[in-house]
Amino acid sequence: MSEPAPAPPPDQARRSKRSATISLVLVAGVGATAFGLARLDSSQRDEDVLVYGSLGACIAEQVRSAQACTEAEAAARAAYAASAPRYETLADCERHHGGGGCVPGATVTQAAEGRHLPVMAAFMMGRTDGQDLPVQPLYAHAPEEERQAQGGGHAGGYCTGSGARIVSAGGTSRAHIPASVARTTASTPRTIARGGFGGTGRAVAASGSGHGSGGG
Repeated sequence: MSEPAPAPPPDQARRSKRSATISLVLVAGVGATAFGLARLDSSQRDEDVLVYGSLGACIAEQVRSAQACTEAEAAARAAYAASAPRYETLADCERHHGGGGCVPGATVTQAAEGRHLPVMAAFMMGRTDGQDLPVQPLYAHAPEEERQAQGGGHAGGYCTGSGARIVSAGGTSRAHIPASVARTTASTPRTIARGGFGGTGRAVAASGSGHGSGGG
């Protein structure tokens, strides 16, 4: 039988143990840091949101209080007037939002006189106050290229003013979307050239358990 290998000198054993301990501490520290950053960075989470086509629908469902629904709808209306995308012609607007989906800008706000705006078709809010999500106005998503691909059918879903889209995935008001979509709002209006949001290639698709909403 071969004889067992001699034990390392005490100093070497202590150095090995110390090195192993340091490595474990470093690994644990990296893991804790990553976990902490994930908790701090809200854009890395998904969010549960509610999408309603009217104030009445929000109140009737009773997921949020009547006051929360009323305040959310009012906030969406205010944001709509200030940040809805502007189109140079009615035809340009309807290419993305469908026939009857647009109005002269001056009927919404004098700041949009001479332009055309999509109709505010719905609004999106957080499922709870604790999420601290901004309320967003939503617009019908019916780009011409998708209508043609579907033989004239409606593409479905909504658009946000910031260029994101949430695809409709059920018959309820609920949707589960990336936080980056839920938290990104249009702060200033954009003038959209022919092709609309759908032609920019920047739309973000997300599916949820309820209505779709998306922008762009």
